[in-house]
Amino acid sequence: MKKDLFADIKDNVKKCVSQSRLREAFSLARTLSEGNMAWEISDTLDEAEQSYRRLLSYAVSGAEDPARDEMTAEIGETILTITDRLERNNTAKEEPTLYYNNLRYLRANPAENIPSLLDKYLKDCSEKSLLDLVASGTHSTGFHAATSERELLERKIFNLLWITFPLSRGDAEAIGSTLGSKVLPDHAVVLFTWALALGGLEFYDARRLELLCNLYTGGSQQVSAVALIGLLTVMHRWRDRLMPRRLRDRFASVRELPIWLPDLRAAYMELTRTRDTDRISAKIRDEIVPEMMKLRPEFERKLSPSETVTPEDMEENPEWQEMLDKSGLADRLKEMGEIQEEGGDIMMGTFSHLKQFPFFNEIANWFVPFHCDRSEFADIPGNGGLSKIAGMFEPLHFLCDSDKYSLLMSLAHVPAAQRDIVMGQLNAQADQFNELRAASLDLPADSRRDLIRRQVQNFYRFFRLFRRKGEFYNPFGEGVNLVAVPALVEDVKEPELLTLFAEFYFSHQYWQEALDVFEIIDSIAAPSAAVYQKMGHCLMKLGRTSAALSCFEKADMLDNRSAWTLGRLAKCHAMLGNHSSALAACERLEELRPDQPSNSMAMGRAHLALGHHTEAVNSFYKAFYLDEESGKALRPLAWSLLMDKQFDQSRKYYERVLTDFDPKPEDFLNMGHLSLATGRFAEAQNFYRLSILSRPRPAGSSGNPVIDTAKAAVSGANASGDVPRASIESFIADMKADAPALSHLGVAPSLIPLITDALLYSLS
Repeated sequence: MKKDLFADIKDNVKKCVSQSRLREAFSLARTLSEGNMAWEISDTLDEAEQSYRRLLSYAVSGAEDPARDEMTAEIGETILTITDRLERNNTAKEEPTLYYNNLRYLRANPAENIPSLLDKYLKDCSEKSLLDLVASGTHSTGFHAATSERELLERKIFNLLWITFPLSRGDAEAIGSTLGSKVLPDHAVVLFTWALALGGLEFYDARRLELLCNLYTGGSQQVSAVALIGLLTVMHRWRDRLMPRRLRDRFASVRELPIWLPDLRAAYMELTRTRDTDRISAKIRDEIVPEMMKLRPEFERKLSPSETVTPEDMEENPEWQEMLDKSGLADRLKEMGEIQEEGGDIMMGTFSHLKQFPFFNEIANWFVPFHCDRSEFADIPGNGGLSKIAGMFEPLHFLCDSDKYSLLMSLAHVPAAQRDIVMGQLNAQADQFNELRAASLDLPADSRRDLIRRQVQNFYRFFRLFRRKGEFYNPFGEGVNLVAVPALVEDVKEPELLTLFAEFYFSHQYWQEALDVFEIIDSIAAPSAAVYQKMGHCLMKLGRTSAALSCFEKADMLDNRSAWTLGRLAKCHAMLGNHSSALAACERLEELRPDQPSNSMAMGRAHLALGHHTEAVNSFYKAFYLDEESGKALRPLAWSLLMDKQFDQSRKYYERVLTDFDPKPEDFLNMGHLSLATGRFAEAQNFYRLSILSRPRPAGSSGNPVIDTAKAAVSGANASGDVPRASIESFIADMKADAPALSHLGVAPSLIPLITDALLYSLS
């Protein structure tokens, strides 16, 4: 079946299930199963429909059934899961993505199933096998071959756990018992946990979520952190799907653990911070690095060819520090330091270019924890002694696993002398990091937060940097906002906690996310003027002016002395055409903050819109007096004088606009109106001509129209030339829009088209 047709039918199935029209949903799902000739799935669908028929017969007989609603919801969820399986089958036929390539391989090799491969790996990881590897020595070819073989098996299991859907009861039991056996190396359990999470993002599978709950509560510190991130991102991905009773009960037991709330909040903050990673990387790339490159010649000039400079020297030399201060680089470096202290990911941009090694072509390698027993690090000729360097990398807790692999791969191609310098710098940073950790008063909690942060960074780097990342659903694309997950709302529904996240979103201009969180805060906390102000600001940024106005009105009721709120009230009313209300807000603002040019401007616009021309003149005069230097009030003052029929005064200010500022098309247009209203028809024609010729020209046109028209105005020349049709049409539209104003000035409506036609003849 064609993908578009399948998608339409699936959307209808989801709609029917959401509206409890299950009979119709069964019918649509059967259309899909018959179209795919998926007879095994059709049998499952028949069994589900028989269960639904029995439920209906009990319902119409009047029998009491307290579990009826629960059963109905679970049957609806069964229909959705069956539809997912059918979609997967339909897509698998031709889709060239990694997921479906692996699925086709699995179907061609049915002997490679989860229980059998896990059993093989478990035996391979037995105590005897490990002793054999140790006895063979890391320098032996046998060690390298055995390690490579085990890594190949790990990748096969990873791929199986990733693409198997849905997990059968036998699959889930094998996964649970093997990963909980304490025989597997921790790096393998972490890798397989990531595979469960990655597969859970493809299709909704309640058994995966249950396994992630078990791994969170029963795994090592690192496994628990990975399971937590997987659990939260998968729950967010499928936040609209039903959690079966068994999963709800298991998740309820997780929520009772003392560590759950601190872990959830730490993970929520790290997931939220990923929204700012691109901004941080762009700041480093576009601001800090270019500034450093600009300063390089100056530093080289001040240094002899053999002289080197260290950061400590920079601090001691006032000339160098002065150079940094003048360039603004010192402030940017200070800002980066503050971002790093807050937990911002400043390493993403640095290591993004080091993910091109063949190692990262294999999807599983993005998720394997950094450890020294990798085949790539074995002490064999030609690898540059990486095993020793790898041992130094393991304790570098300020780097996530993915970045450690990146750095180590790059060091393999660096000369030994430069490699020693890099390692010395890394060791110095590691010592500083360990000193800070040792000085912490809450070391276990800090360690846990660091671990969660690194797992989020590992996950984030895959979805942003993997060469085929476009084939995957990216949980970070829309942002992982946990307040949108019904099962988690109660755990994060705390005003102080939510305020922390809302302020993060707000300060970094993620308006929709900030609004979502502020709305929840508003629903659970006492009304707050500040919250309504920020909600209104978010809504204005999102273009929802009416909703913003409502928020600002609530803020005003709670604090009627806020000048900021009154200014936004006036702006919203003006944007919605409520000019009387806008004027009233401006008048209140004038009482609080008299003599503000921006408020005088707003009052003038409101008076103009209401036809209060004399009052508008007074307001714009005041604005001009308060801020004559900027000239912002010149144009509206000249126009209001024109509308008040003070023609000489209007001409005076329009001439100042034309001489002191870059004239715009509307300036020439309004001068034309002024000339027309005072009976200077030839002058009006000339200004209208300049208005047309000064309008923006299509890309590729030669010359500067503003300069050309200005020269024409001085010399009196007929600067017609070739006039773009768009300029003429724009002028005609402006004349039609200004027809009421011209009528107010005494210009006969019948004269306007005549003036326009005469002008266009002169331009032809």
